[in-house]
Amino acid sequence: MTTDQMASLKQNTISAEFKMSGAGIHSGETSEITVKPTDSGGIRFKRMDINGHPEIPARLDLVTGTDRGTNLGIGDVKIMTVEHIMSAFMGLEVDHVIVEMIGAELPIMDGSFLPFCEAITAVGLTGLPQCAEVWSIQEPLSVDCSNGTTYNIFPSEHLEICAQIDFQHKFIGKQAGVFQVNTDTFISEIAPARTFGFKSEVGSLKKRGLSLGASLNNVIILDEEGVINGKLRFGDEFLRHKVGDMIGDLALIGKRIRANIICEKPGHEGNISLAKSLRNKVELNV
Repeated sequence: MTTDQMASLKQNTISAEFKMSGAGIHSGETSEITVKPTDSGGIRFKRMDINGHPEIPARLDLVTGTDRGTNLGIGDVKIMTVEHIMSAFMGLEVDHVIVEMIGAELPIMDGSFLPFCEAITAVGLTGLPQCAEVWSIQEPLSVDCSNGTTYNIFPSEHLEICAQIDFQHKFIGKQAGVFQVNTDTFISEIAPARTFGFKSEVGSLKKRGLSLGASLNNVIILDEEGVINGKLRFGDEFLRHKVGDMIGDLALIGKRIRANIICEKPGHEGNISLAKSLRNKVELNV
């Protein structure tokens, strides 16, 4: 994409509001969301079940936790598990919406990004007068995390993610792939990929107050032999979901991104470190 093409891109909002509801994967509590169009302000979450209806912008500096999901918060007000809806917003190039919530956690739906994409495409997008904010880097960037997660980012005119995961479980093992991320490829190649977990971890996670809403309908569950609840949507669905999560975490930068990202063992904690490093590098114009 040339500089002139980037300059011609316009920001978007949705053309009409839509509603969704369902259980939060960690809280187990039912939440309801109403996603409304707005012409400015980026992505904002608004807790309608709290006096004063406090807002939490979808911003990196407001990330409060990355344990099995990405959470935002200001003081005592929190929003849990934002990565799936944020991934859909970024994948479909939605720049501004208000997400009104009754409940603290986004509904997990079927465990993938697709229900949010389908809701967005059902109402359509409305272009806005202002030009889209596109961030790119001029020099390579590396981010190494203490848990073995690594990211190497190179200049590019597109967003491309080359990812590798490595799990001890024999049904997953090592998986790698390259994904050119645009609206069409996001919907067809990434959005349907569901979150996954291991039957052996269920007890320990619930003791920590996590996965209280997980079920066979919203998580790919693996036992020692393999998947226990149906067929995979892709042979490498686990990898594709990790890529979708990364897109959702990067969306907290609040800009469209053009870069070639090569990563090993991506996870929420590393993704947020990557996003902060990328933001800092772009702001320094290097």
